[in-house]
Amino acid sequence: MLGLGMGELVLLALIGFFVIGPERLPGAIRSLARVATQAKGYAASVREQVDTAADLAEVRRQLDELREPLAEIRSADPRRAVREALRDAAPPGPRTRA
Repeated sequence: MLGLGMGELVLLALIGFFVIGPERLPGAIRSLARVATQAKGYAASVREQVDTAADLAEVRRQLDELREPLAEIRSADPRRAVREALRDAAPPGPRTRA
């Protein structure tokens, strides 16, 4: 709890008792507890947003890695590939038409 030991808590309680007074001290403690709870909630929210942003950055990196192969696939010309494969597979010699 904020790195405070028992001695520091007792000292803070005594100071609060004399500064705030015994009548208002319970209300001040409740208000302080409410603020601490809200701060924890905000910290958890920020932590969740940072984790989400890190996950999104990883997804973007993976998408960037996939863009180059996808561009190669989109630019592929299947007719040219078939012509080249047939040309490479054809035996050398004169062409004859049947």
